[in-house]
Amino acid sequence: MNTLHKLTINLAAKARKRVLRQGLSRVWLRCRSTVENPPGVKTMPQFTVPTGILGQATCHTHPHLIQPGYLTCGITQMEYRERRETLVNKLVSEMENTHQSHIIVIPAARKQYMSDKIPYVFRQNSDFYYLTGCLEPSAILVIVKPAQTDNFKSIMFVHDKDSHAELWEGPRTGCASAAHLFAVDEARPVESFGNFISKITKSSRPSMVWYHNESPANPDIDSAVRTALRDGQASLQDPQRALHFMRVRKSPAEIELMKETCYIGSQSINMAMACTKPGVTEHQVNAVLEYTCRQGGAEHLAFPPVVAGGPRATHIHYIANNQTLAADEMLLVDSGSQRWLYNSDISRTWPVSGKFSKHHRILYELVLAVQKRLIELLGEHRPALDQLFDSMCRLLGTHLQQEGIIPKHVDGNELIGKAYRLCPHHVSHYLGLDVHDSPLVRRNSPVTAGMIVTVEPGIYIRPDDETVPAEFRGVGIRVEDDVLITEGDPLVLTEACVKEADDIEAIVGKHSM
Repeated sequence: MNTLHKLTINLAAKARKRVLRQGLSRVWLRCRSTVENPPGVKTMPQFTVPTGILGQATCHTHPHLIQPGYLTCGITQMEYRERRETLVNKLVSEMENTHQSHIIVIPAARKQYMSDKIPYVFRQNSDFYYLTGCLEPSAILVIVKPAQTDNFKSIMFVHDKDSHAELWEGPRTGCASAAHLFAVDEARPVESFGNFISKITKSSRPSMVWYHNESPANPDIDSAVRTALRDGQASLQDPQRALHFMRVRKSPAEIELMKETCYIGSQSINMAMACTKPGVTEHQVNAVLEYTCRQGGAEHLAFPPVVAGGPRATHIHYIANNQTLAADEMLLVDSGSQRWLYNSDISRTWPVSGKFSKHHRILYELVLAVQKRLIELLGEHRPALDQLFDSMCRLLGTHLQQEGIIPKHVDGNELIGKAYRLCPHHVSHYLGLDVHDSPLVRRNSPVTAGMIVTVEPGIYIRPDDETVPAEFRGVGIRVEDDVLITEGDPLVLTEACVKEADDIEAIVGKHSM
């Protein structure tokens, strides 16, 4: 375990150096520039981060996590403000009535409890975080844009300072510092939200309230919004689709954060490979994944990982992770890390013994060849993800037929259907603040630069599948990378994660638990 500890500390040090080194210098220089703007260019307000102990880490209290002048790691107050402005412009442009006022309500998540007084680890609502950088629970962002004006006002509702509550739950930012910290126009106590939303809807007629009321992030404010809609005779629209179309294309700062979380997730899987041996349990491999991610700088894993040996890998979302690994099994791992709410999502499959059997290697290299070709197609044609899925089915079918796993006489739609039966999940999804990011952006539109997507073909052959030769049964294989779409060739952000068969054999089992 000492060897593992030393290796993961080295990984963490490398990760932190890369945060400081890659890309952030451009942002830093932009923030520090003293050159005057050219004529006609609007001067943007400059922001500072308040000192003191607040409700979340800042560059003053946690300089090892956040660079000077940034609200959250790598992202400035200005960027969050610009996102709010972009959202307002997008929503207003969707409406033809210029005489309407617009009231946008985006709540933070509330705390969730696993049992009495025992909370789950808090996870902020991604839409709220994207617009504010605020990590405190139960806060509310309200943006008010009066009719026939380009101006808007941002108001944050937060829990005010309370010495008794803070004794138990930790420091709060409070109203006095929240406006300064989050670069909004005004901050108010969260308890005043109901009265505020009621008054503003009545005084802003006709008004459009933008609020996601299906499975709201904080149901505690739902009744107040509904009452305001009724009493103020306001219309209701959902802002989430516009937000998802914003979030699906990453800013340069977000791309740097994604590079970091992908690197951390990649190294954690490499370490899991190195610690895999016959007799090790899936649970122990799971522990290596989590330990290495946290040592590398992640808050925690992005999701409960799949650590599935042998035929258990044919259950695509197997997360029991409680079996002992046998020497003749393949091990499928689907894992990722979360760093500053940005997620990686990586799958690898390797032999527990450290050596591929003949038939396992055939299947593995088949899946790997399909995956590599799909990544090439992303660069060559910028297809929609649904088209990429069609390409996967065709490629898988052809390769499986060449290996004699699917009969030679099968062709056309029947061949695609048989391939789909062996890989019944989609080949790609968007990735970012959520693992399945921006779900309201449908997968039938061509990908564009700035998007990050997964590419994850697989094969799952049940032990009782008599349509497949016996030597190939009882195994699940998936190879998944996270890919940045650029103006040129796609960039594989998880390239640090070993995936060539020979390289896998060189690393598996080389370190003890």
